[in-house]
Amino acid sequence: MQATLLILFYTLWRTVAVVTIEQRLIIRYPQFIEPSTNIEYIHLADHNEYRLYKLTLRHGSIRSQIYTVNKWLEEYLQKSFEMPNQFYPNIVEVCGTTMLAFFIQNTTVSTQNINALLLARLEAYDNSKYICYISVLKEHRQKGLGTKLLNEFIKDAIRLNNARVSLHVNTENKSALSLYLKCGMRCIDYIPGYYFGDQSYATQNAFSMILEVKNVKNSTTVCQSAAAVEISPNEQAIYKQKCPQAFNE
Repeated sequence: MQATLLILFYTLWRTVAVVTIEQRLIIRYPQFIEPSTNIEYIHLADHNEYRLYKLTLRHGSIRSQIYTVNKWLEEYLQKSFEMPNQFYPNIVEVCGTTMLAFFIQNTTVSTQNINALLLARLEAYDNSKYICYISVLKEHRQKGLGTKLLNEFIKDAIRLNNARVSLHVNTENKSALSLYLKCGMRCIDYIPGYYFGDQSYATQNAFSMILEVKNVKNSTTVCQSAAAVEISPNEQAIYKQKCPQAFNE
């Protein structure tokens, strides 16, 4: 009995010690691997009291690690979109090509502690990146995190020579629409009922939006200044023809 208790005590002590060491490593180093998820974190930039990291699921991840990262990402999305009963299956497999996340400085960086997140996938057929999700937790909004996520994402698309980036947005999500337009994105299609069943807004209709990467003239200020992207009058006319609803908003 005493031997069993000693073994249990040692196991618990070792687990706590490993977690403590892991947390110290996560706080201290600009690049590290989270053992519980096999996610590699690379520090990209600081923004006020937040730190921006690029997350990558490493090759050789085992099933339990993939399950854990999917579970934590799903919990984050449920909280950020305020939809606790919504399912987001297989997130990292479907939308894990590019993962960018903000964390408050001097706290443990972990998939469990994300404050703002962008998830995107590569569309290989036309060498584009599609943004599956971009969201900021309610208590961290109005701090420029969404703008910075998009700025870094577009810069990454330029570095990788992607042709364009795209996303869908609810036609009633005015704040998001304003940001996307400032980033140089334009509507190419109006899709009625795209968000069927989603009661977040009065309508469930969507705009399909794209940014042609070649139009970015200043990657440093993209999404911060409309002048960072130049769209020719001819191209603008094509957008208006394809998606007149967006020009009536």
